[in-house]
Amino acid sequence: MEFFAVLIAWGAVQFWGSGAIVQSDDWFVALRRSLRKINGAVPRLLLTLSPLLLVALVLFLLGPILFGLPAFIISVVILLYSLGRGDFHIQLRLYLNSWQRGDLEGARRHGEYFDPELRTGAENALQLHQAVRKGVFYHGFERWFAVVFWFFLAGPVFALAYRLLFLIARHEDSEQRERDMAFQGLYYFEYLPARLLGFAFALIGHFDRCFPVWRQLSVAELPSDDYLDQLGATCLPGVSAEEAQDDSAFLQRASDELQAAQQMLSRSLLCWVGVMALIELF
Repeated sequence: MEFFAVLIAWGAVQFWGSGAIVQSDDWFVALRRSLRKINGAVPRLLLTLSPLLLVALVLFLLGPILFGLPAFIISVVILLYSLGRGDFHIQLRLYLNSWQRGDLEGARRHGEYFDPELRTGAENALQLHQAVRKGVFYHGFERWFAVVFWFFLAGPVFALAYRLLFLIARHEDSEQRERDMAFQGLYYFEYLPARLLGFAFALIGHFDRCFPVWRQLSVAELPSDDYLDQLGATCLPGVSAEEAQDDSAFLQRASDELQAAQQMLSRSLLCWVGVMALIELF
């Protein structure tokens, strides 16, 4: 059933561009505000994650009803909610349009979707490109693959847990202690799915060159964004130092690299969807 839920969610995202129709976080903001008076980061974090218990109870109670159809529908809604925010493809296209025109300030503004730290600016075009490339790899991972991995492996409660930790880690009202704990939780949630997605990078890219790097990086204690960017950059043609000195050549090659990264993400995701289909069959 999980695989059919993934297919429905994938079709919905293709139609809407995102899961935005069910991705209102107003309830989460209200919950966070109601917990401000509670002392201690650990109790606040645990209470913020309390909706997981409610979801688990509802799914358990609805499981036997109407052959599990109500529970299945709720699972699809939870999966859609747990997917990443915003339209990844449109945001990348807006960035590339500005980049290809040589409008680096416009590209920086659009690039904030992939790396919010770009609000403080990048020293040069190369740093801007590298920051956005890193953000493209990570957002392609967290918005879909990490969520679907946990949904398929352990069910909707784990997919929702991943998204709530992600929101807590990046919520402006979160205290530093809460952010640190949420990021630590994300590290463990992302460790295995990031390595599996990286393996698909190695298969789809130049295997002889990428597989040794995958094997080396996969045992390193790297955050998922650094891990995916270092491995992904190895599997792409890349931009040479000489090209970075030539504005026109650099703009074109950097644009080609990001489009190649998008294509590699799409092929890697389809690769693992195929694996899920085989697991479901056998």
